[in-house]
Amino acid sequence: MAGPALLPEAAIAQSDGRPVSPQEAGEGAERTRRRGDDILVVGRRESGYSSQSQSGGTFGEQDILDTPFSVTVIPQELLIDQQVRSLGDVVRNDPSTLVSSPPGFNDTINVRGYNLDNSSSYRREGLIFQNQVQSPFENKAAVEIVKGPTSVRYGFTPPGGVINYVLKRPTATPYSFVQAFGDSYGSYGVHADVGGPVGERLGVRLNAVAAREATFVDGAAGPRFMASALVEWKPTDDLTIEFDLEYQFRKLEQQATISIASFASGVTTEQRRALLERFDQTTFLGQSWGTYPTSNIIGSVGVKWAFAPGWTVQGRAQQMRLERDQQGISIRAGTLQANGDFSAGIFYDPNQIRDPFSSELFVTGRFDTFGIAHDIAIGAAYSNNPLRASNRAAQPVVGASNIFSPVPLPRPLPEALVTAPTLDLLVFTQKAAFVSDLVTVTDWLKLFAAARYADQRNSAQQVADGPRVTSYQDQTFAPNVGVLIQPVEKVTLYGSYSAGITTGVQIPNTAANFGQPSIFLDPARTSQFEVGAKAEILAGALLTAAYFDISQPLAALGADNVFAYIGDQQHRGVEVSLSGEVAPNLRLIAGGLYLDPTIDNPANAAVDGNRPSGVPRYQANLYVDYALPAVPGLALNGGVFYTGDRFANDVNTFTVDGYVRFDLGVRYGFDLGDQRLTARLNVRNVGDADFVEGTQFGSFNFGSPRAAFFSIASEL
Repeated sequence: MAGPALLPEAAIAQSDGRPVSPQEAGEGAERTRRRGDDILVVGRRESGYSSQSQSGGTFGEQDILDTPFSVTVIPQELLIDQQVRSLGDVVRNDPSTLVSSPPGFNDTINVRGYNLDNSSSYRREGLIFQNQVQSPFENKAAVEIVKGPTSVRYGFTPPGGVINYVLKRPTATPYSFVQAFGDSYGSYGVHADVGGPVGERLGVRLNAVAAREATFVDGAAGPRFMASALVEWKPTDDLTIEFDLEYQFRKLEQQATISIASFASGVTTEQRRALLERFDQTTFLGQSWGTYPTSNIIGSVGVKWAFAPGWTVQGRAQQMRLERDQQGISIRAGTLQANGDFSAGIFYDPNQIRDPFSSELFVTGRFDTFGIAHDIAIGAAYSNNPLRASNRAAQPVVGASNIFSPVPLPRPLPEALVTAPTLDLLVFTQKAAFVSDLVTVTDWLKLFAAARYADQRNSAQQVADGPRVTSYQDQTFAPNVGVLIQPVEKVTLYGSYSAGITTGVQIPNTAANFGQPSIFLDPARTSQFEVGAKAEILAGALLTAAYFDISQPLAALGADNVFAYIGDQQHRGVEVSLSGEVAPNLRLIAGGLYLDPTIDNPANAAVDGNRPSGVPRYQANLYVDYALPAVPGLALNGGVFYTGDRFANDVNTFTVDGYVRFDLGVRYGFDLGDQRLTARLNVRNVGDADFVEGTQFGSFNFGSPRAAFFSIASEL
């Protein structure tokens, strides 16, 4: 259960001269440092776009300097100043991440060159968030990017890492934040955030949004509504109980995407490149009736009980239900001609349901053995995660169109949109037990050890009223060990090894083994070795550097058209980041990545030794915010985001150029009577560069042209 208890309003000022709000005092304002046998609670506001603690990579909140792996925390202050609207807006602040999604769809994220899994790699307070809808950020206090295999903490997950959302919690004094916002795409809306104490033992936090959400693609727009509530009850000083509920509805038209498989066989590489260069990314290739309505509701209950000095039991259970109707237009494979003509199809599956239940319970505490301190966590977890959809979606041909001059096409007749009944196509069920121990050997040496034992069962159903077949069942053990050397205060050198188990890759429906007995491969073993350094410098800025070596089995089609694990995929890289307040009035978040990814597939000489598709060798980011001392309340900001070239296929015959995006912005806080207002303007892609942003899964997902985002907010 992340986040602090109710705290008094901080009596300090921000770097831009405005006072700290109760909201900011409540978010990340308290963290615990252990010194010898004492526990010192330090009340402070996380400032300067940096955070000193995280909860996404460990059981309970822990200082980042005490974690032997990489974690990036994007705090709420940065989310507001950058006017974040999607997960893609968030992860651009980390050099190890890539985003890929067509406008109006959910973002899919790649970390350290590995695609995350929609069913297991996205978390909310550490529990499963089905990433088949955009998460709202208006009720989030922070976004944590945990890198590398995370099987000890989360079970079966891909080796790239995990995205964890941290919720806003009640403040100790009444608080209100109201914001009107819009952008040059045509979006507009209002967001209200209120909260505070209700009596001495109860606190509430309420968020609500009503908006018209638009994208840079002309015609991809629609309504969005969100409401959330978090109630924190402290029946005693040692016991905290939370109740949380969140609802969101989105309905946008779905953009058809161009992929490497879209092109007709006779279209040459040069013609393919010319098509992509000529295509205007604002052109809508879908249809007005091809929408993607999605609703999701999430509820959770959490408890935190300090049952003895230095000992706490924490638990949380969460239920999510996501319903979506997918009826988007697509460019049928092999039909895109050199002149832009294509045959349009529809993927129609109107009754998709994702309703995972997940829970965990653990005890944390400290004890000494022969003068050696142990900070331990021990507990258990259970999750049941069904994927409900039709095993036979309707995919009729809609008609002919052109990517340069698209035409309206009629919606198929009802008899062409018949689907099979909704089934539990695959159900992931896991029971797990785990333990971790941070051992303080001396003032400068700490050892970390953790392990998770999991009993995983995957079952599949292919026909209505048919038998449920167990496609995978095994008991697995995932260890994680590390050493931390802290030669001086606020500096950590570390090394770690972690073994993981990745969820099985989805089998293409053209493969000979599709649905026999599952549409997914069995899970597979992964591993990572990482060494690095972390230092808290300049009174609030965090500098990190890491070298990592990650390996996972490679899934590919063989000569017999069977999709299976063939060879290996290994990613070695170096990443560096700096975030925080590096000088008076100057805050930044910056980073760089060099990645050496390699395919090892001796059975296929065409890809053996190549770079995996969609993965760049170089990435870098820099975002700077400077408050002008001469003009109280005025701040200027700007960003530079670089992604190197990538290949669109594993045979490395089609290169996608790298790109640089420049952003500029201004923020001005002023008083209107007794009301404090803050106006923000951010212009993204100031140079109006044309670029392909994401190439995961063989698609060409274009970046936005120049766009302005604006808002005005009041807070009390």
